[in-house]
Amino acid sequence: MARKIISYWDSIVEESNKGVAIWVGVDVHKRSYSVAILSANGVRHSFRSVSDNQALLDQFSSRCINIALLVYEAGPTGFGLARACQAAGVAVMVVAPNRIPRGVSVKAKSDAIDCIELATLASKGMLRPIAIPTQEQEAKRGLSRRRTQLAKSIRSTKQRIKSFILCHGLGEPQGLQHWSKHGLCQLSEQSMPELLRFRLDSLLRELEFLQKEKAQLEATIKRTILPEDDVLQSVPGVGPIISAAFRSEVFASQRFSGGEQLSSYLGLAPCVRQSGSTKARGSIMPSGQSTLRGLLVEACWILKRTEKWALDFYNRIRQRTGNFQQAITALARKLAILLWRLLIDNRPYQSDYQRSCA
Repeated sequence: MARKIISYWDSIVEESNKGVAIWVGVDVHKRSYSVAILSANGVRHSFRSVSDNQALLDQFSSRCINIALLVYEAGPTGFGLARACQAAGVAVMVVAPNRIPRGVSVKAKSDAIDCIELATLASKGMLRPIAIPTQEQEAKRGLSRRRTQLAKSIRSTKQRIKSFILCHGLGEPQGLQHWSKHGLCQLSEQSMPELLRFRLDSLLRELEFLQKEKAQLEATIKRTILPEDDVLQSVPGVGPIISAAFRSEVFASQRFSGGEQLSSYLGLAPCVRQSGSTKARGSIMPSGQSTLRGLLVEACWILKRTEKWALDFYNRIRQRTGNFQQAITALARKLAILLWRLLIDNRPYQSDYQRSCA
């Protein structure tokens, strides 16, 4: 008589056939996935899979296992697994690593332990998802972030050029203070030893290349991200770059329930520190989109020079806190909510419109 071979999957399949909820935690890596399966009755199974999204989902569909929720951490592998799950009709949640509840004590860590922990937290409803952008939304966001990378590279290259001039005692052309073409031309014509000239020319070529790349990218951003009638640019201080960054980072703006949720997403929400009857608002939460946050702060310096309500708000916060950085950050939070409301309502800015933006 043949003996029946019972696999590790049989208990999970049996649980699923009974209608028991099944949660799946995945630790995603470049070459392999660590997968943990947990049922509402406490039945567990774990295994390793190749880094193939469809092959992973086929493991469940071929056994007719209904997944209540598949969860994994956001990381360098992107949203490919999430989109594959959405296409297959599988409920999926992507979570930010810094928002996963962690134990106080130090404990062992491995891929197998991590995926089991994800499945366990998902079964208890202790995880909060992040938004999953579409491929088009992610591509537009990538363009905006690439522009930021180029801007940082240009600043670094300019700093290396100035350090080179200072280190070798070369005269700095007057036009170089504003990085004008005339100043760069004067610098390229200065006499110096051959090896120094070769190094400086290399830096100047790098600067020219980065500036051309940035100009081409900005033209593409204006053509692909910004609409013809951009309501965000009707706000003083908000130009095409800030508008494009806001639109690409705050994608699917309707997903935010209010200004507090938006400011928390951008890292502009103040951190409340309370003890007894003492309640104070401290610095902003160390999270969110730092690049967009910086762009909003830059826009606010112009906004408060042109709009009386912005100047009054800035002065009121500065007098109360005695800190201009907190004041301009508070104004940036108000500007972010204003832009969000304009984006939702699709209407141009008016000075009295900001009253409805808490």
